[in-house]
Amino acid sequence: MIEMVGPVLTRALQPFPVPVRTLDAIHLAALEFIRAQKQSVQLASYDERLVAAARLLGVSEWSEESRQSDRN
Repeated sequence: MIEMVGPVLTRALQPFPVPVRTLDAIHLAALEFIRAQKQSVQLASYDERLVAAARLLGVSEWSEESRQSDRN
């Protein structure tokens, strides 16, 4: 869980590379916040619009293959 700290909410209110919905903006802002803390993060979602926006931000998509490589 990510606490909705000021920087996350502030970022969520700023434009993204593509139009996003409100909750998607919060998710994307949280992903960027995690990455800014030098932590690894991947997105797992069935929502193609959210996945596409995350890719434009350089966030990788979670896959079973990435899960296997994390175990090794």
